[in-house]
Amino acid sequence: MNVSEFGTLEALYHKGALTVQQIIDKVLIANSSMTYVLDNLTKRGLITRTKDPLDKRIFKVELTPEGKAFMDQIYPQHEANMKTVLSILSKEEQQSLQSLLKILGLSAKNFKCTKENI
Repeated sequence: MNVSEFGTLEALYHKGALTVQQIIDKVLIANSSMTYVLDNLTKRGLITRTKDPLDKRIFKVELTPEGKAFMDQIYPQHEANMKTVLSILSKEEQQSLQSLLKILGLSAKNFKCTKENI
């Protein structure tokens, strides 16, 4: 499983059903890459995609029971690993880091990569 796939599962695990665009906004990957990620997760039986009955352009994505069971199994270890990594920081430093990462994430979401800025 790659980082984009795990990030997608993690977003769905914590937020519940999301549209494809909401996942893109949370995981910060390109729309074209998201299609590949969702195809892989669907093939593995971890998610479902259903068309919005009112707007056929919108897909709702959610964990399958198998996807939820998978995350129930692996997420506690991931969380423990992250706590271990972050344990060198004080609580205040952890809160500052979280705030700074949110700011960077929002900025990165709005950044457009072009030939001129590479």
